[in-house]
Amino acid sequence: MNSFLRNLYYRLPVTMRFHIRRIIFFPQDIFRDKSALAPPKGLMFTGSGGFESVGKQFFNYFIQYGDITPDSAILDIGSGIGRMAVPFTNYLSKKGSYEGFDIVKIGVDWCKQNISSKYPNFNFKLIPLKNDLYLSDTNNTAENLVFPYKNDSFDFVFLTSVFTHMLPNDVENYISEINRVLKPNKKFFATFFILDEISKNAMISKGTKQFPYEMENYSLMDKTVKEANVAYNKEYIINLLNENDFEVVQFLRGNWSGTPSDIIDLHQDIIILKKK
Repeated sequence: MNSFLRNLYYRLPVTMRFHIRRIIFFPQDIFRDKSALAPPKGLMFTGSGGFESVGKQFFNYFIQYGDITPDSAILDIGSGIGRMAVPFTNYLSKKGSYEGFDIVKIGVDWCKQNISSKYPNFNFKLIPLKNDLYLSDTNNTAENLVFPYKNDSFDFVFLTSVFTHMLPNDVENYISEINRVLKPNKKFFATFFILDEISKNAMISKGTKQFPYEMENYSLMDKTVKEANVAYNKEYIINLLNENDFEVVQFLRGNWSGTPSDIIDLHQDIIILKKK
């Protein structure tokens, strides 16, 4: 989506964005393979790229960097419409478990109807939280959310394209809650838009995204729809993670700023962490 269309899209009411997508993809969705474990394109609201291919790509990274096994307890924060969950259905054993939560009802409903119905150890929760991009008709905020899980419940926690749509108070609470629910010495995988000297210099001349509105510790792509895309200063994020007893295991640079990707070819930056 080019910058003009993106800005026009952001100006639409949240509910209208969903309706327009359904209309655009209606002809394709009529003839889709309904036996496949993939939602209609008109219902998808999570990022670009193929549903199955992107899900498999990230699943391979989770296997590579997450130290998970078929018996692991997995938490998917911002589970969307199941793009990351589907590859796990052929991996987790009956002893393993998959928990996901999201703020968008259509995604949670689809996952319950099409994934949980076939795989009872996969659970999805709807937690409506106010967000400029996805949900406007609630006063509940991510800043005050207590995750509906017990302490030290999970072997692996991940967020893809979640912190890129959250403001600092919300991010700070989520990182604290992740520390609470993640078992000691287990991994946490998250994507960001990270601002440092390398990405800032590249972004100006060749980046696919621009964040011209500088705030304290973060920058915005659009000051009207603030949570459309949020980039964070690297020092702030690393300090926040350290304060919450996370050790940075690896930082993998994405290509969003125009710099070459590190090791893996992804758009967003990745930070892999371990709870101390």
